[in-house]
Amino acid sequence: MLNSFFDKFIFTSTLTYKHNNFFLVNMPFVILPVQVLARIAEKGDKDLNNELYFAVKDSLKTSLRKELQIDFGVEGDKGLEFMEAFFTASGWGKIERADLDFEKGHAIVSVSNSIVAAQCQGVKAPVDTFLRGFLAGIFSTYFKKDVDCVETKCVALNEQHCEFVIKPLAEFNFEHKVSRDQLKVE
Repeated sequence: MLNSFFDKFIFTSTLTYKHNNFFLVNMPFVILPVQVLARIAEKGDKDLNNELYFAVKDSLKTSLRKELQIDFGVEGDKGLEFMEAFFTASGWGKIERADLDFEKGHAIVSVSNSIVAAQCQGVKAPVDTFLRGFLAGIFSTYFKKDVDCVETKCVALNEQHCEFVIKPLAEFNFEHKVSRDQLKVE
């Protein structure tokens, strides 16, 4: 079978392949070679990365969570654990929360084995723009307040794992280059 997470969806017939498309709980998805994402990440184009980050964040906040039928208000931590398991099982790496403060809207997330970061070569900055967007969208919904995400450690920069800091935009220190480069400040 696929893996223990997706096997459950296969067993319940909620992971399907019909009309030449994959569907998970009626949400269409594609299987994509990692090199496509790695080549985009290697470009290091700040404007492109900002566009991708906000598009992914908005998508998670508005549609993916609904299509997967996650209601954090009802499910609380179980819904958050489901989303972490979903992205881990989907091949983005092992996603684990290192810290969480619901009241402040803060989280630190560690990702081991980020396949996109591992495939990037010759970069000078963190590359996991898609993961940052996923995490910002998920945690904005979970915290019920808008938060953003900065990658502070990256496997592509020879770190052991990738690390992401999630909190409200106003709380990031924009004197740090990493924050300035990853978040658009108006």
